[in-house]
Amino acid sequence: MRLLLKLFLVSVIIILGISCKRVPVSHWFPVTPQEHYEQELYKAKAEKTVSGQTWFKAGKQVLMDTLFSTIPHQERFYLGDSVPAQSIRLKIPEGRKLVISTFRSEDDSLSNLFVELFRIKTNGKPQRIEYLKTNENRITLTDNEGDTLIIRIQTGLNEKIRVSLSLTTEPTLSFPLARYGIQNLISFWGAQRDGGVRSHEGIDIKAPRGTPVVAVENGFITQTGTNNLGGKIVFLSASGSPYSIYYAHLDSQLVSVGQRVVRGDTLGLVGNTGNAITTAPHLHFGIYTRGSGAVDPFPFINDKKEKLASLPVKSTWLGDSVRIKNKVNVYSMNDFSNLHKLRVLPKNEIIRILSELPKGYRIALLDGTKGYVPAIGIESLDKQATGEKTKTAKQKK
Repeated sequence: MRLLLKLFLVSVIIILGISCKRVPVSHWFPVTPQEHYEQELYKAKAEKTVSGQTWFKAGKQVLMDTLFSTIPHQERFYLGDSVPAQSIRLKIPEGRKLVISTFRSEDDSLSNLFVELFRIKTNGKPQRIEYLKTNENRITLTDNEGDTLIIRIQTGLNEKIRVSLSLTTEPTLSFPLARYGIQNLISFWGAQRDGGVRSHEGIDIKAPRGTPVVAVENGFITQTGTNNLGGKIVFLSASGSPYSIYYAHLDSQLVSVGQRVVRGDTLGLVGNTGNAITTAPHLHFGIYTRGSGAVDPFPFINDKKEKLASLPVKSTWLGDSVRIKNKVNVYSMNDFSNLHKLRVLPKNEIIRILSELPKGYRIALLDGTKGYVPAIGIESLDKQATGEKTKTAKQKK
């Protein structure tokens, strides 16, 4: 009986192993809208069709694309036909929170749009960390690790869509003073101190004595006390991050070591203790990475809205294959710097316009290479062909 039971269990394991080997995990345990959609495609055996194979292959291939984007950035994509998926590779600046916003016209409202965000692991493979929820148009992400990220956008099988993505950032921390803002900064990171002997490892914010100094993030108090430079100080360990927040020159401290606080809680009051005794009351605000030292606090609290360059009002060539009128440089990054130049395209080269930038295009070449090019003179393939036919006819006459 035991032998039969063992044989039965082994048979079940082998059958499950064979069946599971052919089907991705998402088929059995879908999480994101795209995975649910893929599950329906597998049920319909769409992966056995030519168009289905193209769709699945494109979704995997774009995760290997190496084109990088700076932030803030805005780009209008074409998705459909042989390019149902595209991607953007980027890094979030330290101290900033990434905001991905999607926009599409009413004409494309019936087409599916899937947006998933991946982290590149140390082994080079992508790991999904966030995705666009159904009926939403925005993803927000904080990444304190400095990872390379990939945004994948994809439409449904046999569908077409034009969609714009804007990438902006916001500060990860709130402002450290109640009723005051970034306009009250009086000294920045790196300013010389003590005749150039040392540099300023923080920023100074002017405010009247007694102004509440507040927690910029949830966390707990790791240190309070007094030292020669900072006078009365408070250290806050921010939850879920590697950062320790430093408040100095306080007139008084209103928290104790080990106390848990939330954003906005009062930690102390502005003063001019320590080596600030001869200056007007102000807060010295610093941020330290555990094990790596001080970092510039300004990006962490700068709430000034980022400016996005406008995209072209009308999409003339989006998704089309065209011919360039003059030679042009191709770049691997949308800053169009020589540092990121890939190659030079000769005049009359055929390219496909994959997306539009405020001042250029994302393109694909006939050999599959992708890159960015600045705004250039282009013409339709039909137009050039018509011109050649006319020229030949005249020559015969």
